[in-house]
Amino acid sequence: MTRVGINGFGRMGRLALRAGWNRDDLEFVAVNEIAGDAATGAHLLEFDSVHSRWPVAVDAGGDSLLIEGREVAWSGAPSPAEVDWSGIDIVLDCTGQHRTIDSLSPYLDQGVKKVLVAAPVKEDGALNVVVGVND
Repeated sequence: MTRVGINGFGRMGRLALRAGWNRDDLEFVAVNEIAGDAATGAHLLEFDSVHSRWPVAVDAGGDSLLIEGREVAWSGAPSPAEVDWSGIDIVLDCTGQHRTIDSLSPYLDQGVKKVLVAAPVKEDGALNVVVGVND
């Protein structure tokens, strides 16, 4: 089971969670978003103006999302270094802010094995893949 964290719960982060939620090989365990609390995240996850209502039970409880009764930790730290990513295998960075190796290193420093960035990383050393173009 691959444990997944999401940093940035805008449209990209929410759609990634929706797309992967029912996969048997993924477990979403943490979300970090600075623009709103868990209740806001739960509402935006359930109701999307483009992709319609998600037919999954979504709620918020304190500092966590409750999706089909499973708890996903919620935090609102402005920097990846301020979030506990320990025990997470992959972080989906959907903030659009962390586009250098240095700004992504706090994830790796905490033991995250891979970071998938939803924006191009503008440095050598990062693999930028565009599905349908260079995949």
